[in-house]
Amino acid sequence: MKGIERSIYYFNSEGKENLPKTVDLVAERARELDVKHILVFTAHGEGAFLLADKLKDTDDKQIIAVSFPHNEEFLINKEGKETKILAGTSREEVQKKLKEKSILLFRGTMPFEDIILPGADDLKLKVIKYSLSMFSGGIPLCIQSILMACDAGYIDTGEEVISMSADTAIVASSAKSKWMFHPVKGLEIREIICKPRSFTIRKLFYEQQSGNIRDKESK
Repeated sequence: MKGIERSIYYFNSEGKENLPKTVDLVAERARELDVKHILVFTAHGEGAFLLADKLKDTDDKQIIAVSFPHNEEFLINKEGKETKILAGTSREEVQKKLKEKSILLFRGTMPFEDIILPGADDLKLKVIKYSLSMFSGGIPLCIQSILMACDAGYIDTGEEVISMSADTAIVASSAKSKWMFHPVKGLEIREIICKPRSFTIRKLFYEQQSGNIRDKESK
């Protein structure tokens, strides 16, 4: 049987400190595979800017920054605690800089997020998100970036693209959200370029959350 051999880079821990290396690996693989569209899930634009600088000697690749809806706050794990922040992509100066570097910006509701319905969670979406998170916390972000960009017409259905977050990157065949699991039209994860080997941020957060619950129960 014939095939190809690809390497996977494993980070020792999760986090934004891995972003420069992720960008290097993505730029290298994009050139190797001649991928035209690269999706960067980003809150503030850093990954897209770094990648644009890394690929400035090429004119056949389009970077698409995928981000949260305009002026929507989101939660991040910072030192094991959830912190609410506003995405920089909602700011005019960031949008201007993206445009200057010829980076397309797409903002929208993420497919795996629950519709706000007090007292009710969407179990199906949670199962999808948590199942993908077994590979990496960044995998759901990469997948959602592809679905969102394909739904909006930024990339074609079935197109081979690269999608990255701060510490995770994949090569995939794109699909619309509606057809994500379709046996023919569905999304395919073809390669993993890099991912964290240990889920350090997630573990720290849940350990601290469990500690807080125990402290409250003991009072």
